[in-house]
Amino acid sequence: MNEWIMEKIRSNPKRFGGFSSNPLIMLEFLKEFYPDATVAELTPQHMSKLSTISRTKNKLLKKNPKLDKRKYPQTSFTTLYNE
Repeated sequence: MNEWIMEKIRSNPKRFGGFSSNPLIMLEFLKEFYPDATVAELTPQHMSKLSTISRTKNKLLKKNPKLDKRKYPQTSFTTLYNE
């Protein structure tokens, strides 16, 4: 994955390394690895909204832990220290 990302950035630094490059590189990834016409037709604006939704959801769950149903490892510092 890292190699693919670096290849894209190097191939077009302005497009894939710029300020708003996340949705563009995400769209490129979907087009290359999931060429399904429905997925490939998503625009950079759609992808930007998807990543914004994801980030916002994570922030909201962090502020509202009772709503957070994600699984977290039950490791404590003491457990790590004693191993």
